Amino acid sequence: MDLATKKMVYYGLLGLLIAGSTIAVFRVAPQVAPVQFLAKDGTFAVYFNSIPSDIQSNQGMSNVGQMPGTLPVNPHLPQVLTVVSLNVTIDSITFHRSGGNDSGWTNVPHAPVTLDLLQRTSVSVLIDSVKIPSENVTMVELHISDATATVSVLGVLTVKQVIVSSENLKIPIDSGASVEPQMTTSIVADRPHIVVEGNGTIRLTPVLNVDSINGPK
Repeated sequence: MDLATKKMVYYGLLGLLIAGSTIAVFRVAPQVAPVQFLAKDGTFAVYFNSIPSDIQSNQGMSNVGQMPGTLPVNPHLPQVLTVVSLNVTIDSITFHRSGGNDSGWTNVPHAPVTLDLLQRTSVSVLIDSVKIPSENVTMVELHISDATATVSVLGVLTVKQVIVSSENLKIPIDSGASVEPQMTTSIVADRPHIVVEGNGTIRLTPVLNVDSINGPK
């Protein structure tokens, strides 16, 4: 083998060695990239205001005395209904992003949370804190799996089922709430109004107001 042929073989082997090393680097690199650089989710938290729900009547009657849960059941009868407590259980949260259609909804099941809407708390009540893709949230829906009220009529306590339209409480966010990667955004919603009808039926107003938006931070 002459000198020129030896050089061609040498440079050929060197080229194959460099090419093989380059391929190996590209195969290994994605496996060792830090996970945090790939994460695109942010945290979104939903809270209820610490202030108890107010109680209204669809007959335009004012609350009676110092007990906000006391309303006449029927203006023609002497009996008085007092709402002692009203518990709602939330078992999932659905988010909708701006610009999305029906496919823009994200449902996040979670462990059921039960809250007495008439119980004041020292701080806002956390409903859930979840990881969701970065987006601008424009609507939140809380699915109510159960809603019951304990009421007193002439001193006798009974439990009544509470009507929740479509089994959901809706929280529209007009300006949207931005969720950014590795950051936390939270909203605080007012508790729903409690409506006592003349026949004693109890229902919750289905649309909640947003008290505040915090973040992303």
